[in-house]
Amino acid sequence: MLPENASFATQAVHAGQAPDPETGALVAPVFMTSTYLFTPEKMERYLAGDKAGIFTYGRSRNPTQNDLQKKVATLEGAPAALAVASGMAAVSLAILNCVRHGDHIISCHTVYGGTHALLTKVFTEFGIRHTFVKKMTVAELDRAVTPETKAVYFETVNNPTLEIPDFEPIVKWAKARGITTIIDNTFASPYIFRPLSVGVDVVIHSSTKYINGHGDLIGGMIVGQADFVDKIRSGIYQELGPVPAPMNCYFTLRGLKTLHLRMREHCANATAFAQHFRNHPLVERVVFPGLPEDPSHANAVKYFRPGCFGGMVSLVVKGGVREAQTVINNLRMAHYCVSLGDLDTLVQQPATMTHGKIDPDERRSMGIPDSMIRVSLGVEDIDDIIADFEHGLAALKA
Repeated sequence: MLPENASFATQAVHAGQAPDPETGALVAPVFMTSTYLFTPEKMERYLAGDKAGIFTYGRSRNPTQNDLQKKVATLEGAPAALAVASGMAAVSLAILNCVRHGDHIISCHTVYGGTHALLTKVFTEFGIRHTFVKKMTVAELDRAVTPETKAVYFETVNNPTLEIPDFEPIVKWAKARGITTIIDNTFASPYIFRPLSVGVDVVIHSSTKYINGHGDLIGGMIVGQADFVDKIRSGIYQELGPVPAPMNCYFTLRGLKTLHLRMREHCANATAFAQHFRNHPLVERVVFPGLPEDPSHANAVKYFRPGCFGGMVSLVVKGGVREAQTVINNLRMAHYCVSLGDLDTLVQQPATMTHGKIDPDERRSMGIPDSMIRVSLGVEDIDDIIADFEHGLAALKA
C-alpha cells in the first residue's frame, strides 16, 4: 500500500499495481483474453446492477488496463482515468463527450496538427463548429464564445511553438460559463504539471510519448472526474471500440515506473541544448520556455515543477525549408521521424510533417516558420547531442 502523501517517484513505481494475490508474482500478469467466465453468483450480481470487479468482455475492460488507469489517475491527482488505443482516440472521445451537433468548441490555432484536422475536417461534417484563437487568453475567449460553446480545448505546451498559457484565468472564465476545459498534457506529463490542480476539467495524453517513453506502442489516456470518465467508458468508448491492447497497457505500466527519472534527464538535456544554441550564428531563434527571454517563461515558472521546462526545443535555422532539411539530413545520431518523448533524440520539420496539411500562410501565422526544426531531446549524453547538431548545422556552410 502506498504511504500517505507519497512522492511522485514513489507513486510512479507503486501506484495501481500490487503483487498477484494467487501466485505472489511481484509483477502482475498480463491478461491476454477477450472474454471472461461468468459464475451464477457473478451473473446474479451483474443483472442486479452490481458490476464491481466483474469482467465480461475485453471491449469493456481488462485487469491490465485497470492497473494502468489507476496509476495514471494517481499520477495526475485525478479520481478516474480511461486508457484508449491512441492519443487521437483520447482527443476525440473527450471532445465528443461534451458536444453534439450544433455545438461549438474554442481551441488555439497552434494546436497539434492531428487535432487541427479533427476539428476542421471531421467534426465540421457532423455539424460541430469551432473557432481558433491566436492566443489562449480571456480576451480572445470573450471574442470567440457563442451561446453554443460547450468546450475549450487547449494544450499545456503548444505543439510546436511551445507556448504555455496562463491556465488559471482560462479555467475561471470557463467555469463561470459552464464550459468544459480539456487540455492535452502530453508535452509536460504529470511529472511537470498536473492540470487538475488548477481546475482544468479533463486531461488527455498521447501515452505513446512520455507516459510510455520507449517508442514501442500507440496509446492514449483520458483523465478527470469519475462521472465524466464513466460516461465515456459506458457510452462512446464501448460503441466506437478504441480499446488498448493488454500488452500495450503492460508496457505503458512498465514505462511509467521510470517516468520521473526520464523526465529529469529530458528536461536537463533540453535546457542545456537550448542554452548552447541560443546564440549560434546559423540559428535565427531558439524556442524553449526555460530561457528567460522566452515569452512563455513566466508561465512555465508559475505552473511547472521548479527547474523543469520540458524536453522539447524548437530550433529556427536561418533560411527556409531547404536549409532546415539540410541540417536534419546531416544529423548522424538524432532520428528524423514523427513522435516525441522517446529515449532517443527525435527531430521533425513541422512545415512538412505534423503541420504539412495546413495552408502555408495560415501555418506561418501560427508562428511555425518553414525553417523550424522540432527537437525532442532524448536521454543520450548532452555533449553527444550537441555535437550531432553542430555537425548538422555545419552542413549549411558547405
